[in-house]
Amino acid sequence: MIEVRSWGIAGSVVDAGRPGRAWLGAARRGAVDLASLRLVNRVVGNSPDAPALESSGGLSFAVLIPTLVAVAGAVADVTVSGGPPLGWGSAVLLPAGAEVRIGRLVDGARVYVGVRGGVDGDTPPVGDPLVHVMPRVPIDTVVGIWPGPRLDWFATGTWAALDRAEFVVTSTSRVGARLRGPALVRERLGELASEGMVEGAVQVPPDGNPIVMLADHPATGGYPVIAVVDAADIPAVAQAAPGTSIRLRVLTPTPGWQ
Repeated sequence: MIEVRSWGIAGSVVDAGRPGRAWLGAARRGAVDLASLRLVNRVVGNSPDAPALESSGGLSFAVLIPTLVAVAGAVADVTVSGGPPLGWGSAVLLPAGAEVRIGRLVDGARVYVGVRGGVDGDTPPVGDPLVHVMPRVPIDTVVGIWPGPRLDWFATGTWAALDRAEFVVTSTSRVGARLRGPALVRERLGELASEGMVEGAVQVPPDGNPIVMLADHPATGGYPVIAVVDAADIPAVAQAAPGTSIRLRVLTPTPGWQ
């Protein structure tokens, strides 16, 4: 269906990954922003976890036969040669020979390209494409967190200070997003034996600037985990480009929560 001409920055074919293998020492992998993967597949009528393209800009490809394509995730400069414009959140039928280039990302860190039938050409569609354009919801920069297993490694009052604390993303990768903000001061300075990691874990290295683990996080880590990002807010971290401000919000369990 398509021929990739350039993968650009961190370009790859992704699906929903392989969740539930942490006990084997394996991260989920797959799309860093699962919400955007599922949205772009919904637009073209695929199953939510069908393979799609993920890129941080510079991706270019040609369609070999008439192909229904959609773009979601980050807002990017998208140009089409030999076919109609391709806007965010809309299914567009591109004629054979059309070429698409995903240029600079304007808002967000990762863009997703869905193709009806999957980019592998071997994923049967499960529904009709959407006939209307999906509105893009602004990226939520307020991120909910739950207590991590190593609060006792930090100075008294650190957890309370995290509520509404503001951090800036300094770098992001498939492994994790590095943040800079109020230094999280350790009370215990010794070494911690490596422990299992989960997606969303907030590790704190000796410099006090936290790292939020994302889809390709290591199976174990030796920095204390002060918090875990709520699963619903991981896509927001995944789309936070360097320079983005993130405000943390401590979550409180509802009555009867276990």
